[in-house]
Amino acid sequence: MLVRELLDREYAVIRSLKPSALYQFRLTLDRWADHLGHAPELTDLDPLKVQAFLNARRNQVSAATVRKDRTHIVALWSHAAKRRLVEEFPTLPPVRAPQRIPRAYRVSDVSALVRSAKSMPGTVCGVPAGAWWSCILRLCWETAERIGAVKQLRWNDVDLDERYVVFRGETRKGGTRDIRRDISPELAEQMRAIQRRPGDLVFGWDRQPTSLWFALRRICTNAGVVPRGFHGLRKAAASYVAAAGGDATQLLDHSNPKLAKDHYLDESIVRPRSTAIDLLPPLVLEAPPEAPDTPEAKQAAVDAGLAAGRRLRDAGEPRPDQKRQDALAVAAGIGGDRLRQFRWGVVQGWSETAP
Repeated sequence: MLVRELLDREYAVIRSLKPSALYQFRLTLDRWADHLGHAPELTDLDPLKVQAFLNARRNQVSAATVRKDRTHIVALWSHAAKRRLVEEFPTLPPVRAPQRIPRAYRVSDVSALVRSAKSMPGTVCGVPAGAWWSCILRLCWETAERIGAVKQLRWNDVDLDERYVVFRGETRKGGTRDIRRDISPELAEQMRAIQRRPGDLVFGWDRQPTSLWFALRRICTNAGVVPRGFHGLRKAAASYVAAAGGDATQLLDHSNPKLAKDHYLDESIVRPRSTAIDLLPPLVLEAPPEAPDTPEAKQAAVDAGLAAGRRLRDAGEPRPDQKRQDALAVAAGIGGDRLRQFRWGVVQGWSETAP
């Protein structure tokens, strides 16, 4: 039996995989087939064979992608083992991927993207492409919702008079609950120009699904903006809300604030309130000015030496040699002609009998 058949006939049905998730599973199996030279079979669910594939992938793609491939194969393998289609459960070492610092679009980038989108030629599902693209980018920015849910938004969940949209739970990641998000008067007015029947998709797409991201990359190039995908808009919205004192976790609809901090908030936008550089004392990189060579200054050097020598004596330190005496002088800011008086004071202070 082919692993692809197991995926399509059983796993995808039992797990109710969404088309996007099913597509990702199939991509993993396609890459595995390229490595094996044939479509993976259940007999290929072997630790050595799978690990050889993952090791080869390390030289081709990022560690995060290798971890995704491992996750897909292990899920299918575990399902096959539970169904007793294979004898052993998966025993593969984990794939560790470094956690990257989140990077989001700046507000100037988002502005440039929306301006660039307005000049997109042609149509999308009968809607002028410029209007379609400027609306979807602005909605992603204003609601911070994932592109998957935005693509499935329908007109009967949009109220342009009250200026809000509702993303249905079944269209959102995890399928947990509906969320309502307000939109700006400007976006509501733009969306009126592309409005269709209540049951229609707001952002229907009549091309290959993956071409949506290629089109966004083209908009980024035309705008002179580093491409960060649709998720970059979600990260940007969360970062600016947090920087303004808002609740990014609530905006993103996360259950754990750590998710927002680790994976969404761009520290170049949401700068920590106190960092090491804010708390460390400043360095003194220039020697203090020499005190005038007066009897009082010489006596002050002697007194400083005496105090330093006594501290060494009380701590049980051996008699300091000249190198140690000079180091103590530097620490005390004493040099020049007063160094001799300081050295004498150190020796005298160390030699005194403790009271």
